[in-house]
Amino acid sequence: MVLLDTTVLIDLSRRPGTPAHNRARRRVDELAAAGERLVTSRINEAEFRVGPERMPNRADEILRVEGVLAWLVILEFDASAARWYARTKAALLDRGLPVGDCDTMVAAVALANGHAIVTRNPGHFTIVPGLAVSSY
Repeated sequence: MVLLDTTVLIDLSRRPGTPAHNRARRRVDELAAAGERLVTSRINEAEFRVGPERMPNRADEILRVEGVLAWLVILEFDASAARWYARTKAALLDRGLPVGDCDTMVAAVALANGHAIVTRNPGHFTIVPGLAVSSY
């Protein structure tokens, strides 16, 4: 089971044929072929929706976002994720490691559901204890 980070969603929404799209598409296809269940979190969805809101062609961009999200299960930030968030954030703060709240919440959703994370920015997640992270 694999949670796709916002970077993957953004790259998948790029024009087919672009290097970023191709790398993300290859990785997602590999995971799907291996039988992995692909999900994302409601936090990733929220981050993913920001870009289109800033674009002059907002309606077209929203359609691209919807197209990517349509085939994914979206996991909620529930009570279990909240407990994982608190433990993870406290552990990182105790180690003096700065980490953004959104990335910590995404990691918490993955940990609460027993998922690894796939991202273009592994440095955002490799500091999280117990979280399996892969990149492309």
